[in-house]
Amino acid sequence: MKAGLLSILLVALLGFSGKHHVAWAEDAKPAAQPAAQPAAQPATTQPAANPVQQPPVQAQPATKQPAANPVQPQPATTATPTQQQQFKEGVKAGDVVDAAEPGYEYVYGYEDYLEEPLTEDATGASPAKGGDSSKPAAGAPSTSGAPTNGTMKQRLTRSKRVKKPTFSNKEVEFAPAAEVKFGDDIDDEGQCEKEIEKYCKDEDEGDGQLADCISDAIAQSELPGDGEVPEISDACREEVYQYTVKKATNINLNVPLAKSCKNDAIKFCNVTWFFGYKAGQVISCLREFKNQVDKKCKKELFKAQKNAVIYIQADPMVWEACKDDSETLCKGIKDGGGRIQSCLAENRMKLSWTCEEQLFQQELESADDIRLSTRLFAKCMPDKRKFCKDVEPGNARAKDCLEEHRKELSGPCQEEIDAMIEKRVRDLRLDSRLRSTCENEIFNMCAFQGDLDDMDTYDSTVINCLQDFNAEIKNTECKRLVKKYIALASEDIRFDVPLAEACADDRQKFCSAVAPGSARVFRCLTNQRTQLSPICRATLFDEEVRFSENIDFRIPMKEACTEELKTYCKDVPHDNALVISCLSEKKNEKDFGKACKKEVQEYEHEVSQDYRFNPRLKKSCDKDIKELCPGLCNENDGNVCGGKVLRCLSDHSSQIKAKNCQKEVYYFEKMEVSDYKNDIILAEACRWDVDKFCSTVPAGQGQVHKCLREHRKQLSENCRKEELLLEEKESSNIELNVGLLKACKDERKLFCKDVQPGQARVFRCLAENMNDADFGTPCKNIVINKLQRRQNNWKLDPPLRRACREDVADKCAAEDSKNSEDGLVYKCLVDKYEDIKEGCQKELGRAIHMAFFTWTPDAVLTKDCDEDINKYCLAARPNMASRPGAVGSCLANILERQERTSSGRSLLEPAVTTPAPAAASTTGSTPAAITSASSGLNAKALQGATLSDKCYVLADIAEPPNIKQAFDNSLSFALLKSQLDKLDAATGIPLVNRDRRGTARAISLSGWVALLGITAMGALILFGAVTAYRRFRGLSDRDYSLVVKQQHPPAHGREGHK
Repeated sequence: MKAGLLSILLVALLGFSGKHHVAWAEDAKPAAQPAAQPAAQPATTQPAANPVQQPPVQAQPATKQPAANPVQPQPATTATPTQQQQFKEGVKAGDVVDAAEPGYEYVYGYEDYLEEPLTEDATGASPAKGGDSSKPAAGAPSTSGAPTNGTMKQRLTRSKRVKKPTFSNKEVEFAPAAEVKFGDDIDDEGQCEKEIEKYCKDEDEGDGQLADCISDAIAQSELPGDGEVPEISDACREEVYQYTVKKATNINLNVPLAKSCKNDAIKFCNVTWFFGYKAGQVISCLREFKNQVDKKCKKELFKAQKNAVIYIQADPMVWEACKDDSETLCKGIKDGGGRIQSCLAENRMKLSWTCEEQLFQQELESADDIRLSTRLFAKCMPDKRKFCKDVEPGNARAKDCLEEHRKELSGPCQEEIDAMIEKRVRDLRLDSRLRSTCENEIFNMCAFQGDLDDMDTYDSTVINCLQDFNAEIKNTECKRLVKKYIALASEDIRFDVPLAEACADDRQKFCSAVAPGSARVFRCLTNQRTQLSPICRATLFDEEVRFSENIDFRIPMKEACTEELKTYCKDVPHDNALVISCLSEKKNEKDFGKACKKEVQEYEHEVSQDYRFNPRLKKSCDKDIKELCPGLCNENDGNVCGGKVLRCLSDHSSQIKAKNCQKEVYYFEKMEVSDYKNDIILAEACRWDVDKFCSTVPAGQGQVHKCLREHRKQLSENCRKEELLLEEKESSNIELNVGLLKACKDERKLFCKDVQPGQARVFRCLAENMNDADFGTPCKNIVINKLQRRQNNWKLDPPLRRACREDVADKCAAEDSKNSEDGLVYKCLVDKYEDIKEGCQKELGRAIHMAFFTWTPDAVLTKDCDEDINKYCLAARPNMASRPGAVGSCLANILERQERTSSGRSLLEPAVTTPAPAAASTTGSTPAAITSASSGLNAKALQGATLSDKCYVLADIAEPPNIKQAFDNSLSFALLKSQLDKLDAATGIPLVNRDRRGTARAISLSGWVALLGITAMGALILFGAVTAYRRFRGLSDRDYSLVVKQQHPPAHGREGHK
């Protein structure tokens, strides 16, 4: 015989008709029965001092039990063959057997409510009921019965039930004695006689077994479903209700509870001698110590708790505090199913203080167990069986499991789960695990003082504090629980208390039609940022900063990128937005999903608005921001910076000290060049230009930037300047030049694989090798276009920009301030070539040299030479312009011949015998295919060619010094030049005249140096004249003697030579 095979699963939405006014007292008189009940007794009026009415008492037939033995042990039934087979196969009591299988179908029974499932003996029978439950009764022959319907548990037939006599129970001494009828059960011949006969034939009377069985039937009758449900009369419902409520008033009326908790009651709750006794006091006290009581006591306490959440009257403390509020606010609400408690909770703001306190205490006791939430249990049991079948109830395990499957739950269950979460995020006390796990963090990080159980009911500040300090929490389990709260808040505004309260009016105004969930309301508010109230806008910003740290807090992205996370970023941590950065870098991969790519782009647009939305950049660039970009953004007003700080960091990237900061700024710049929307300032400046010229161009991979530059001359001035600034960034690093990076992928691997990106090193490498036979045409064309584009503005040439920054600021500031694209700064530097520094001269020469190397008609830098080029170079070879470097070589050859034949040529001018390299770099390397300046032109074609003055200047600057010719000069001249250079450096007096390339062309003497030179020259002339005269006259030289040594022949010895 099983002990209580069913329990009150849920008395859910429907109840029995009629209103109950019940408040039990030990000496109350019988109350009136409904008119339809023939056995009803006349109602008696209770005195005002006694708020409890006695339940109706049915007339009972005389029992045959001896009075001296009030409780008889009952025989236990053995399990049926089907039951034995199920237990043998490991099917626990309460499990569902497939309806297709023959035999009995077991639905969830009383064991589903217990913290410890009821144990079965070897045959599947449970301990005997009635009397001493510790002693098994003699077994009875097993019987079988046919199933009654598809949802009700099948029961075995019992031929005879022994009637239990009335007895007085005082198991707990300090509680009033109680008169126990029917062995602590309902009368099997009372209002539920038909229901007992139909649904509970095999149940014994006593210890509430019949009441539990009928309660299960009531619960199943109110469960949603299409199958046949038990039919329970209102009179029977009333009898079960009266029985349940009455036994809650005195622990001695609940015989199993009194026996199991006797010692614990004495230990924890023996205070009636001091405070006096109050209805339900002992049971209420034991519930407060439920975690410290004996296991058997805890089991029985759980039953009492379950009854209390079904019937509010079954918790005398709550009913006494809330009776008046119930009659006022919940009039007409049926008893049972926790309906009155739900009604009161919905009107919480109208409740009296004592009612609110007691109601919350009951909610607090049942917060961690789904079985104590009647509405949740009723609506979520099918989902629990589907998703959490193996999850044991208690300790919030089942609730956690259902939360993890929120998106997959049925509508009614998800609604209840959401309501539960919404309550919990507003009060820390409703999450006992968070309180216990994070106790140290609550007191240390959040400076909470006092008892956690005594904090205000709606105090959400502690939970918010834990979220704010989540990054600093070291306790792994505490961090996990807090992270879970942040994830919930990021998904649904109802779970984000600060944002929900700050933006209540704004949400109603701008997002009233937006359903909560999947961050929809959050995005709606973000899109209306500029129109939000200050407090809403500031709170929204704080939440954005918090949610940007982890993809787990960006629910739409996480859901859209499930496959991409597995494919591209499997082992990347989720914290610090690292996995989001991984997705961002992989978003242009061929198999990257469109939905995920869209979410990644949305994230990039968001973080581009304010550096604080990027947690890594915010942390790593903190010092550099304070040093380089102070005061650009007010961090306390809740407004986004609009990209100002990011722009500042990008402009001063070369001055950033922290390596991690440099890395994060580079990551931001890559987002800028990929999608124009990621540059907030540029996007705002070019909004109308994009609509006018590029409205059909998709964003991403730099396509909109390319479109805008194709319409450069038609752009608005602000948009043109912003695009020019972005080009300046792109010119420094090939990784930022989307088109070049894509077109030259193979050439970079072949020619420049060891060249580190940055400072235009890779681009220079490509330019130096673009005449190689293996250099692809698409890459070659884009390199030439970039070189030609550099002529428009000096800032697009990074080496020149670095070398000439000071000279431009000093000598060409007016031209630079115009940000023109007409080469004004280049022209200024050419005009003041003699005055600029050597490094700037060198880079300017290289820039003009490269302009001739990629010559096109009417180019900004070289158009002064167009007439000469057409006349001397293209006239003989019209196709010369198609070959990079040919035009430049032609001009170099003309310059060489012109300088040789010039009448003003200096004696010190070196002779040019070979042409200058076509694409000389600062490192001295040359393009592979340029070997001759003649480019196929014969000497006759260039004979007599003379460059115009302006072209001569440009060609002279562009032609680099020839080191070999300088080496071939006479040694005496080299020595003289070296000595003059040293004297020049020592005295500061210029002795050597140099041309624009720095080559020595003449000696210049002035002042005392000139006088000494003239004197030396006069002395030399005088000495020469005297010597000539003496030789002419044949005068002897007596001033010296000449000794000549001669080698004697070998045949002569020393002696003969004497």
